[in-house]
Amino acid sequence: MDQKLTSLTAVVERSDARLRSPEAEVQIWPTGFPILDESIGGGMRAGALNVLAGPQGQGKSTMALQMCRNAAAAGCSAVMFSFELEAEVLLQRLISLEAGLMFGTSAPPISQIREAFDGKGGVGGLPERLLETAGSMGLDALMSIGKYSDRLVIHRSTSAHTDMAAINENAKEVYADTGQPPLIVVDYLQKVKPFDRTMSEEQQITLITQQLKDLAIDFASPVLALSSADRDGLNPGQRMRARHLKGSTALAYEPDIVMIMNTKADIVNRDALVYDINGLERMREWTVVTLEKNRQGATGLDIEFRKKFMQGRFDIDGSIVSERLVEERLDN
Repeated sequence: MDQKLTSLTAVVERSDARLRSPEAEVQIWPTGFPILDESIGGGMRAGALNVLAGPQGQGKSTMALQMCRNAAAAGCSAVMFSFELEAEVLLQRLISLEAGLMFGTSAPPISQIREAFDGKGGVGGLPERLLETAGSMGLDALMSIGKYSDRLVIHRSTSAHTDMAAINENAKEVYADTGQPPLIVVDYLQKVKPFDRTMSEEQQITLITQQLKDLAIDFASPVLALSSADRDGLNPGQRMRARHLKGSTALAYEPDIVMIMNTKADIVNRDALVYDINGLERMREWTVVTLEKNRQGATGLDIEFRKKFMQGRFDIDGSIVSERLVEERLDN
């Protein structure tokens, strides 16, 4: 990061030179969800900190992994610092996700993919066992992943060892190996090892949030940080909002984009269901992503995506929520 004084004249000259170069366009990493990309200016931008949050079980890790996959499939590089799941588990989800994208509802569920990794399904290596447990669709999905697998890197992270210095060094290594700045995903922010454990939890999260923003700027990369809720946000009678994030002051100020996930059935106004007794159950199949902060466009947009969790993914074709949503979650 350039920390020296720069005159406005120098900035004009530098911008002019950049725009005249073959790499004139600002680099953007697509999320792969068309309506979301359209809403945030084409995708996640270089130097931007993006936060994805939601109550437990919303599919934050699922959506983040799918975004990593989509960025890598589009020719970008990506690195996921996974504090939650082992690399093999993420690979299982990717194979299931890929099969779902390729073959739709007929694709094998993630449970069948897992059987191959558990050593079931005859003999041989992964291709042979996938063919046995998940059929040709599972094998085709593995082959498809091979087209971008060199650009998608997993780091098994732990709260005991993975601090911001480790994230910085490993992201630098991915940059060197792939020849391009990577999308940096942290799953999740509250598990990054703090620099100083004598700090309060809020101070630790504030510092890590600021450091993630600096990391995005230093690498000219987007950072996607997953975030958990405070106690109020975990209350079953509460619709999660940005104010419910741990370290909420920093998480409201530092990020360029804040996305909050909630199950649609939990936050829809019950007036919309007066004449539709089965509507509530159908809405449990949908997640609403609310753009609570968006420096690239409109805020307050509520976008719904259908859950395809048996295949470890979301349907990429989302839409703006048409029903009226409540400010606070209602009890069933």
